[in-house]
Amino acid sequence: MGKNNPRKQSSPEAKKQAAIWCAIAVIAVAVMMLMANPWKHQPATTAPQANSAAQTQSDAKHEAKAKKKGKAASTSDSLEQKARTMFTGDAEQISNDVRDLLNAPENSNVDTLSTLLYRHGRQDLAEATDLYDAIGQQKDIDTIRSLAREWYPQAMRAAIEARRSDLSDGLDNTAKSVTTIQQDNLENTQGCGDIKNAYETAKQLVDSKSDDYDALTKAQQDLTTATSGCATNLDPKDLEKVFGQPQGTLKEDKE
Repeated sequence: MGKNNPRKQSSPEAKKQAAIWCAIAVIAVAVMMLMANPWKHQPATTAPQANSAAQTQSDAKHEAKAKKKGKAASTSDSLEQKARTMFTGDAEQISNDVRDLLNAPENSNVDTLSTLLYRHGRQDLAEATDLYDAIGQQKDIDTIRSLAREWYPQAMRAAIEARRSDLSDGLDNTAKSVTTIQQDNLENTQGCGDIKNAYETAKQLVDSKSDDYDALTKAQQDLTTATSGCATNLDPKDLEKVFGQPQGTLKEDKE
C-alpha cells in the first residue's frame, strides 16, 4: 500500500479569499430570505402620502356635498313644516291664498313669484295646475288642502333657486359698475353710492347659497332700485361708462 500524501495546508492568502467568499454567500442568503419574507418591513415611500392627500381631498368634497344636501334637506323640511300650518280655510280661501302668493311681491321692480317660475320653466308651479284643477272639479276639501300643501314647498324651492340664479347672473356686471363708479368718483351722484352696499349684500347671499326667499327677493329689489336710481342721475357719457351700452342700440358712426 502506498503512503497517504499529507494534506497541503492552505496559505494565508487562500484562507483570506475563502473567508471573503463565505461572507458574500451569507449576505446573499440573508438578502434572499428578506425578499421571500412576506412580513418584511416596507420602507416609507411618498405613495402613501399622495394617497393620504387624495383621500383628504375626497373626504373634503364628500363633506361639502353632505353639507349642501343637509342644508337642502333642512330647507325642504322647513318649508313642508310651514305648509302644514297653512291653507286652513275652505276651497275658495285656499284658492285666494295661493293666488296672493303667486302675485307677490305686488307693485315691485322684480318678478312676482308666478312670473319668476314661468321664466325659469316651471309653468306647472306658476299656475298651481294640480291644485286649481282639483278646485275646478270641486274635489273634497282634504284633497284640495293636501294639494296646496304639496304645491307650496315645491314652488318655494324652485323660486329660491330661480331668484338666487337671477342675482348671480348680474353680479359680474354690477361689480364692474361699482369699480367704475369708484374710479370716476361718482359715488356722490344720487343713487350711485347705494349700489356698492346692495351689491355686497346680494353677493353674500349668492356665495352662501342662501335659501331665504324673502332675503333674496329684497336683495334683488334693493339692487334694482339702486341701479335704476344711479342710471337716472348720470349723464349719457357716464351712464355708458358705468353700465355699458344699452342692448339694442348702436353707437353713432364717427366721421
